[in-house]
Amino acid sequence: MAMSMSHMKTEIKMGWDSSDATAADLLTDGCNMGVKSLNRYLNQYKAADEVSKDIAKRLINLEQQLSTDIRQYL
Repeated sequence: MAMSMSHMKTEIKMGWDSSDATAADLLTDGCNMGVKSLNRYLNQYKAADEVSKDIAKRLINLEQQLSTDIRQYL
């Protein structure tokens, strides 16, 4: 259900305005949701092995960096 809603939101927004700013806005929203979810999982699964937690932390950093990098297009 969430994927369908996300897909519809993307189609509608890009259909009305397919500018770089709109794409950057959608990417920023996705990165922010990803960071939020990954942090929630890190807090929820404190007993997870360190390799898994390290992968999650690296992904969080990558998503935060992407969000920062595309701000110039907003």
